[in-house]
Amino acid sequence: MKKYTLTAIALAVACASQAHAAGYQLNEYSITGLGRSFAGAGVVGDDYSALAYNPAGMTLMKRSGFQGGLTVAEMESKVKGNSMFEGQSTDMHYGVPLPSGFAHWNVNDKLFLGAGIYAPYGLSTKHDQEGFVAPYARKSELEVIDSSVAAAYKVTDKLSLGATLTLRYIHGHMSGDKYGTPGIPATKEGDYNYDLDGWTGTGTIGAMYEFTPDTRVGISYKFRSIQKVKGDFTFNSVIPGVSMVASDGLASPDLPAGVLLSAYHKATDKIGLSSSVRWTEWNKSFNQFSMSSSFPESSVTQPYEWRNTWTISAGADYYYNDNWTFRVGTAYDQSPAKSQYNRSNRIPDTNRIWLSAGLSYASDNWQIDAGFAHLFMQKGNVAMEKNIPAEYTSSANMYGINFQYKF
Repeated sequence: MKKYTLTAIALAVACASQAHAAGYQLNEYSITGLGRSFAGAGVVGDDYSALAYNPAGMTLMKRSGFQGGLTVAEMESKVKGNSMFEGQSTDMHYGVPLPSGFAHWNVNDKLFLGAGIYAPYGLSTKHDQEGFVAPYARKSELEVIDSSVAAAYKVTDKLSLGATLTLRYIHGHMSGDKYGTPGIPATKEGDYNYDLDGWTGTGTIGAMYEFTPDTRVGISYKFRSIQKVKGDFTFNSVIPGVSMVASDGLASPDLPAGVLLSAYHKATDKIGLSSSVRWTEWNKSFNQFSMSSSFPESSVTQPYEWRNTWTISAGADYYYNDNWTFRVGTAYDQSPAKSQYNRSNRIPDTNRIWLSAGLSYASDNWQIDAGFAHLFMQKGNVAMEKNIPAEYTSSANMYGINFQYKF
């Protein structure tokens, strides 16, 4: 019983929603970026979020200011059972708000400072209560919140360098039922809830080179982070009055390193083109996940063997006039799960295609941005050990709005 519980806990800690970037990344802290599928992230220079992507891009904002934004992500999955669950079906769905905020101060024409709060990873999934998957993977939540400060320096008219320092908080929660024999309700032993949290530090470094005022390229490196997380799990037996609580659960979840290469070119007075390529080093951060506690035989190692991934995006902005800007974008986002044996009911992650659109309205010192994206997800089978064999057919929508004010 304890081994099953801790294995499931490990999944909850490490996983995040498939509705965002592949794996358990999030990018949704730029609403202008959302409208172009995050092409040109960090180097377009149309909001204050660069410190979260490439801090060198902060030098593009010629006026101090701040912004606050909110993205709402909605996902729907149709789940069909395989093997012993053939013929059964259920739904998995969720909606989660993703707020963000940034502030920016131009010290002079060379030095730029910034601060931000945003969520680079996250999860909120819930299977239908009566579905065949729910007893084993009922609810999972993961929050990762970055509080960052950053500085950028314009070394020359063409070259800018930047760095971001981050204090990272992580909190995870999971609930489910425990069965002695998967698929046989009569063997139910009880239910469990798990909570854990922890802190760590990490950072990002970046550089940007401007060939001309209308053409630039940037590259950034986001460091891998490892944090010790601690928490409690409670098991409530089907036997009345029998429960167990442990307060010394321990894990060291990794969050991956990555490289982001972005480019922007203003082709005409009306058209801006952007692109990005992101590489994420999952194989060092999610090859396996281990957890232990003081309960006898509770230590567990769950293999995932995720691969490194690529995300490629392209976008365009249409500068209609001094007030209105319209944008579109698309992206291919590769999943780190190589096959059905690297995929779980809590992480039914698959490759996906993004289609995005957005707009901005600016007047005097303020600007309002809005964005929308639809994600087409490849079907994914789950066959990982100790998971319900199933097939997921999923899609997602994202809606975002942002307010900027320039001093």
